[in-house]
Amino acid sequence: MLQTKVNQIIEENKAEMLETLRKLIAFPSVATHIPGDNPPYGAACAKALDLVLETAENMGFAVRNYEYRAGAADWSADMDAPELGILSHLDVVPVMAENWTSDPFTMVERDGCLYGRGTIDNKGPAVAALYAMHAIRKAGIPLKKNVRLLFGCDEENGGSDIVYYLTQDKMPPMVFTPDGNYPVIHIEKGMIRLTFTKKTSDPILSMEAGTAPNAVPAAAEATLCSGEKASFTGLAAHASTPESGNNAITGLLTALSEDAAFADCKAITELFPHGCTGGEGLGIAHEDEKSGRLTCICSMMHIQDGEITGTVDIRYPVSVTKEALLEKLEARFAQFGFTMNPLLMNDPHCVPEESDFVQTLLSVYEEETGDKGYCIAIGGGTYVHEIEGGVAFGAELPGWDYHMHGDDEFFPIDQLMMTTRMIAAAILKLCGA
Repeated sequence: MLQTKVNQIIEENKAEMLETLRKLIAFPSVATHIPGDNPPYGAACAKALDLVLETAENMGFAVRNYEYRAGAADWSADMDAPELGILSHLDVVPVMAENWTSDPFTMVERDGCLYGRGTIDNKGPAVAALYAMHAIRKAGIPLKKNVRLLFGCDEENGGSDIVYYLTQDKMPPMVFTPDGNYPVIHIEKGMIRLTFTKKTSDPILSMEAGTAPNAVPAAAEATLCSGEKASFTGLAAHASTPESGNNAITGLLTALSEDAAFADCKAITELFPHGCTGGEGLGIAHEDEKSGRLTCICSMMHIQDGEITGTVDIRYPVSVTKEALLEKLEARFAQFGFTMNPLLMNDPHCVPEESDFVQTLLSVYEEETGDKGYCIAIGGGTYVHEIEGGVAFGAELPGWDYHMHGDDEFFPIDQLMMTTRMIAAAILKLCGA
C-alpha cells in the first residue's frame, strides 16, 4: 500500500518533474578542464548543479555543494550518515548540433519520447531519483536509514568529481548508479591501456589512425616513401565490444605486410591479427563464466620520423590479474623489438550476485517490469567502477538503443516514470521503516 501511494504521487508530480528536466537539459553542461577555472567544470555545469540543489532544498532535503565538483541531497541532516547512495551526474558529452533533428539543448517530446542531450545520460535518471525521494517524503513515509543523492559534474571526462568528493566525505556503504543498464550490472572487467613503440625501417613516411584509445578505428591512411597513399576503411565500435567493428589499422597493416619490405607491419599483424579481438596474438586470451572473454584492440597508430607508436585497449575478466597479463605482454612485445609502456591499469569491479543489496534491486526490477531479474557483466566501466560494493541499476532497458552519446538522444516518458517508481521502491526496501 505504501508503494501504491508513492506511485500515485510520482504520477501527480509528472508535469513538475518534466519541467525540472526541461530546465536541466537547457544547460549545455559539457565539463571543461581549464586550469584555474572557477567554477571548475565551467558555468553550465555549475548552473545545472545550482538548479538541482535548489530544487532539492525546496523539497526539504539537506543539500551540500562540494565546490561545484559535485553536490548532495540527503534525506535528513538530523539522521546518521547515509546508508544508501544514489550516484547520478549532470555533465554531458559534446554534441554536433547539425546532426540533430532538433536543438539538443531544448528538450522536446516526440511520439512519447523526450529528446535532448542528457535525457538518458544522465539528467533524466538524476531527476527521477530526486522525485522518487520527493514522493516518499510527500507520502509521509519515514525512513530508518539516511539516503544521499549525489550529483556529479565530471563523469564523462575522467571522474575527478568523485575523487574530490572522497577527499571531503565518505561514500555510503550501499551505492547504485542509474547510469547503466537494467536489471543490475554487478561485474565490470578490468582495463589495461598501453602504448608500444619501435624505430622502424619500414618504407612509411607517416601514418595516423584512430581517434580515441577506447574505440575500434574506422579509417587508417599511410603515406609511403614512394609517395603513394595507402588506406583502409573499417567500421567503428566501442573497445568493450570490438567484435562489432572492423579495425582499419590492422586491415591496412595486413595489406602492407604482403610486401616483405614492411617487416614491422608484419610483426604488428602477428600481435594483432586482423579480425582477432581476443588477445590471441599477444598470448593473453582468457575467458571465464562470470565475466566473459578478454577483449583487445590496437586502437591508435602513429608513424612519423621512422618511429611507430601504437595504442592498445584491453578489457580483462575477473579471473586473471593485471600483473599476470603485463608479464605476458611485455615478453610478447619484446619478441618483436617493441618497447611497452603501460598507461592505465584498472582492476575488475565485482559485487557478489547473492548479496542482499543486489538481490533487493533485482526484486524491485522484477516487481515493476514482470521480467526475470539477472546480473550483467560488461567490458565498459560505469560510474561505480572504483566504488566498493557499487552497482549500476538502470536506466537503460534491455534491447533499447537510446542514442546515448549520439545524435537525437532520447528517453521514453513511460520509462522515465518507471525508473522513478523503481528508485522509490529500492529506497523503501533498503531504507524504509
